[in-house]
Formats: sequence, C-alpha cells, structure tokens
Amino acid sequence: MAYGTAMKRVDPFQELKGIQDRMNHLFRSNLGNFGDETLTSGAWSPAVDIYEKPEAIELVFEIPGVDQNDIKVHFENNQLTVSGERKLEFENNREGYHRIERNYGNFLRSFTVPSTIDPNRISAVFTNGLLRLTLPKRPETQPRAIEVKVK
Repeated sequence: MAYGTAMKRVDPFQELKGIQDRMNHLFRSNLGNFGDETLTSGAWSPAVDIYEKPEAIELVFEIPGVDQNDIKVHFENNQLTVSGERKLEFENNREGYHRIERNYGNFLRSFTVPSTIDPNRISAVFTNGLLRLTLPKRPETQPRAIEVKVK
C-alpha cells in the first residue's frame, strides 16, 4: 500500500456530459433538412408527434414551461411555422444556478403541409405544456363511401 499519494476527486459524469454535448452538436448540425421539415433557427427544438386521421392531421408539440403568450403559429404558402421562447426563470440571478439542463431560448419549427389541408380551419390548443394543432382536411379530399345502386 502506497502512502503519501494525493487522491484526486473524479466526477464520473463529466466525461459523459462532454460526449453528450458533442453528440447534441452533431445532431443539430446534421438536421438542416429532414423530409418535409426545416429547422430554420432557434436555441432548441421541441419534440413533436404528427398523427394523420381521415379528417385531419394533428401535431402535438411538447413545450412545458413556455408561456402561451410566447407561442406563435403561422401558416402561409403551405408552410406551417411554430415558434416561441422558453425563458429562464431566474434570468436576473444566473449565478444562483448550480446546473441548467433544460433548454431555454427561442425555438422555431417549420413544416410543409399538403395542399389537402384547409388553412381556414386550423386550430391550436395549449394545455398542460402541450400545443395541439389540428389541421382539418378539405372536405373534397376526405375519403367517402359511395353508395352502389342496383337497377
């Protein structure tokens, strides 16, 4: 047993945090265009689920901690854009934080929407940190049953 050797305190998670930061940077930098979505700008990007029903397409954004007044939804030329900001709660006292792991700042997500959507009937509801957008389809594009007549 060796005596007189200094012990070094090691944070086992520090190296993992560095790896996570590098992976997040790579992920963000390679997501410029993904299918019909464009990540145009923002400090972070909220998760979204997209679900299609016969009568509508629904998008559900996970944005807890974002004030309803800080959310903007815009539709123009078949482009749906959702933007907003999650503000740091104690922005004026940053030195009081020991760790900040949640994402803060502006976000912006844009999606190309099919022409089957009726832009005049789009609705948005914000409840419990979830923004639910309902994009109804035009009646003429919805599936319908055709009656077969017998002569």
